[in-house]
Amino acid sequence: MINLLSCGFFSCPKDSVRGNQDSYVLPTPTGKGFLFAVADGVGSYEGAKEIADTATSALRSFNNENITDIQKTFLVLKEKVDAVVDAKSEWINAATTLSFCFVDHEALYVGHIGDTRVYVKKGAKLQLITKDHTQHQELFDDGIYTKKELRDLPGKNTLTSAISRNIALRFQSVKFPLTELADENGLITVYIMSDGAHHFWEQRPRLSLETISKAPKFAASLLRRIERSGPIDDYTLIAASFQISK
Repeated sequence: MINLLSCGFFSCPKDSVRGNQDSYVLPTPTGKGFLFAVADGVGSYEGAKEIADTATSALRSFNNENITDIQKTFLVLKEKVDAVVDAKSEWINAATTLSFCFVDHEALYVGHIGDTRVYVKKGAKLQLITKDHTQHQELFDDGIYTKKELRDLPGKNTLTSAISRNIALRFQSVKFPLTELADENGLITVYIMSDGAHHFWEQRPRLSLETISKAPKFAASLLRRIERSGPIDDYTLIAASFQISK
């Protein structure tokens, strides 16, 4: 069995006038596990918020037999987005990123597209388990630039993949047996962050072990960090801790 122990969460707009383009699914019982997600509507295009909401709303209709088929899930989500855009032609360029997690007593399933990120707690650190679909990431993967060289180049936030009427699907699908993730007490903690949140985490990716281990404390600490510095984008975090038992 798997039980949700605690959850830390925030989702805030950078600009209250423009509103929050992020959308989310808080940990929700789904079949024999829990589903949660963060989507980030690409803010420069009309309809971005609505497309992000379309993706997260569609996710809520899945059961655990379907959600573990990541490819099928993304195909269905794109069909939903395409149908919305076909009915609203002025949203033709709208797009959204999406990272979703489904965890049951056997494994953590992750579907990912764009530059939202998924981390898991490993010891006293957070381990990134998704890869950004951005120009910088592709230049690094191709060995053209080092991470240090990329810091001074434009294109850090330029997406190379998203859920959109105009873009062919290219996504990441990963599955981790819980035996690889659970600590000695059978606990697993997973974090999903939009880019407006993980930007500040990556600037200083460390907190006390107690804070990292407790989802509400982690959320409160990262929220304070973002608001002290001033947000650079809409910022969303879902941190969820689960207890695995036989």
